[in-house]
Amino acid sequence: MKAVTIDKEKCNLCLVCVETSAGCFMKNDDSIEVLADDFTCVLCGHCVAACPVNAITHNIMDMSNFPEITGDGKLSTGDLLRHMRERRSHRAFLDKQVPKKDLEKLAEAVRYSPTGHNEQTVELVIIQNPERRKKLSNLGVDFYAGVADEAEKGLEEMKASGKAAPEQILESERTTGFLRMLAGARDAGLDPLLYDAPAVFIFHSTAKAVTASENCVIAAANAGMLARTMGLETTFVALFASAANTYPPLTGELGLPEGNKVYAVLVVGYPKIRYLRAVDRKQVSVRWE
Repeated sequence: MKAVTIDKEKCNLCLVCVETSAGCFMKNDDSIEVLADDFTCVLCGHCVAACPVNAITHNIMDMSNFPEITGDGKLSTGDLLRHMRERRSHRAFLDKQVPKKDLEKLAEAVRYSPTGHNEQTVELVIIQNPERRKKLSNLGVDFYAGVADEAEKGLEEMKASGKAAPEQILESERTTGFLRMLAGARDAGLDPLLYDAPAVFIFHSTAKAVTASENCVIAAANAGMLARTMGLETTFVALFASAANTYPPLTGELGLPEGNKVYAVLVVGYPKIRYLRAVDRKQVSVRWE
């Protein structure tokens, strides 16, 4: 089946569809030939979105979900850059539930985030249940407590060998101390992984996707930026993502589809702390060519 149908009476041979696609169309003498079928079309929808005379019908995608773009679509450069710069990683949240309608809007940001080859493989687990969140966080801390045990053994062997460089020993001590700190924070009644956040977004994808990690991270970044417009703040939790893919008890508890891995985790909630100033960052190293 051809992916799209072109209404020849409407088509004016402007070639926009040819120029916006990756070889899906070809111009003949007096018409446009559709080359993409239901197997080769990547469902980008560019042909429908760009056709100035509305001559293209996509036979696979939902034609009712191509809303018209009004205005020039531009945001103030200064406003957007300020919005991005003022974002901070938040780990202290109010004990206030985030309305489901707002979480659904964040899921919409994920839906419309770009993915490599338009694979659209990003999936979500959204956790609001406090007991569920606590159980998953505890499993993550259990994992890192075990890693700390192994790291301490390696550190002692490193010291005993007398062959390790001082910087190697220092780095190993730093890593072990940090992992031990997670267990200590939990013992003190804190949640050092998911921060008692009202909502946790777990971004996962089939590992077979060509850009699985990039797809999830881009989606998480977009959701985090949108969250700020709703009075919400977020932070990435790479430690939980790593544990989720490595520690069988946590992997089993999550129950993701077979072949899927966690590539990003975002905790979401109303911030308890209001930052008053943006912060300094190193200059980006740029090579101009």
